[in-house]
Amino acid sequence: MVELNHISHSQIQLWDRCPRQWEYRYMKLIPSIPSGELVLGGAYHAALDFNFKQKIDSREDLSTEECLDMFAKEWGKRVRREESVNWGKKDPDRLMLVGLALVEEYIDSTAPTVQPLFSERTFRTEVAGIDFIYIMDLQDENKIVIDHKTAGRPYIQLDVDKDLQASAAAFVLGRSIVFHNHVAVKVKIPYIQIVKTIRVAADIEWWIKKVSLTVEHMMSGIAPPNIDSWLCNPLYCSCWDMCRGELTRRTFG
Repeated sequence: MVELNHISHSQIQLWDRCPRQWEYRYMKLIPSIPSGELVLGGAYHAALDFNFKQKIDSREDLSTEECLDMFAKEWGKRVRREESVNWGKKDPDRLMLVGLALVEEYIDSTAPTVQPLFSERTFRTEVAGIDFIYIMDLQDENKIVIDHKTAGRPYIQLDVDKDLQASAAAFVLGRSIVFHNHVAVKVKIPYIQIVKTIRVAADIEWWIKKVSLTVEHMMSGIAPPNIDSWLCNPLYCSCWDMCRGELTRRTFG
């Protein structure tokens, strides 16, 4: 029987993708190697949070230059902090330029339409008898929940409508919500896609039942690999060698 101190949306998301990788990361505490995309996403979030935290009182956005400077500082800090980064086939300097372009596009085109009530707030509650932690990117004065994303392609509405993150946000707020994904799309000319969805009481109830089953499975100590997940790849899984590295290819003739 596995003891859980707490769970989070990120843990649940990882369990759904690959239970064994969840076990390596959260039970065996084997550190993961961040991808270049993860570094970009973290620095992007930090730059937007830097702007919106001060906007709560000032009601004005910072200059684009100030936000770009924050992104560059956060990028450097994150690269230095990690022992290694899995850049894959991406050039780090080129990826940093992509991140700068995304921040510039968001601050210029989308930030002026958002007046935050709060930015980057941590919620702590309980589900299925376990402490649950959820970090919410932003809620605006109209009580719309906004989550910042970066992606290589536009989001699909069907995927957003069934995504568990919006349901988790509704759960911690204890009410029906309107949820907006602000997606910075990494194409040649970057743009911000806003994808909207809603969650009501029935969604919260379904989420609680789903998470209760997930917690039961986590605590069982049985964490099989999911080889159909996009994570099951030596480029994306830092546990690949421990899980599948001993396999050899054989040709039978």
